[in-house]
This record gives sequence, C-alpha cells and structure tokens, in this order.
Amino acid sequence: MTPTPAEEMHADKSEKVVLEIFHEIKRAMLANDADSLKAHVAEDYQGCDAGGRSHGRDLMLTAYGPGGVMLETFEVSEVRTRSWANTVLVTGISWLRGSYDGQDVEHHSRFLDVYAHRESSWKLVASHITDIVDA
Repeated sequence: MTPTPAEEMHADKSEKVVLEIFHEIKRAMLANDADSLKAHVAEDYQGCDAGGRSHGRDLMLTAYGPGGVMLETFEVSEVRTRSWANTVLVTGISWLRGSYDGQDVEHHSRFLDVYAHRESSWKLVASHITDIVDA
C-alpha cells in the first residue's frame, strides 16, 4: 500500500523528531547525563549489547550515568530511519571508544534503535548492537 502525502509528511516529521532525540541520547551518553537519558528512554526499555547481553533501562542509566562509561569517541554514520504508525527505527554504524571500570572499551558496530510514540512524546524502547568483524 502506498502512503498518502499526509502520511509521508507525518513520517518525515516523526523521523526528524526521533533523529533529534537520537542525537540528544548520544550527547547524554558522552556527558554521562543520566537525567537526559531518563527523559528519552522508556521505563520498559530493552536492549542487547555487543556481547549479546540483555539489559534494561536501569542498567543503561547506571552504565552511562555519572561514574559509568567514559566515552572519548562516539561517532555514527550511515544513519537511516524508517517509520510505521507510532514506531520509528533508526539504523546505522557506530564507533565508540572509552573506558569502563578501568578497562578500555572500543566497539565498531551496527545498531538498531526502536522508538515508540507514547503519551505525546517519542521514547527509545529497544536497541540492539552487533560488533562489525573485519573479514
């Protein structure tokens, strides 16, 4: 089914708003700003890290809050969006480098973030990353 012009316009607006939130979450992770993350991440958020470990909102807020992961670099490329009704997907490639618990961390990964429109705002509800392995 082909979307109507009104649906396309709505999708474009939704995707733009979600991309702004995506970049705000990225900024909050770099700044260890748990309050900003809390505002944009749904209470029932579910994620999967590059090691295949599942985590919820509380662990994410702890990991990227004060005293958590110290990111030196967080770059994204090939960012794309796709929307359906009250859902927007954001995909791309990320490169993170920093430290956590005294250990150096570095991930070059593909990511998928899922945003849902709830109670008049967009929230990150799920994410998954997979490390890119050079062949």
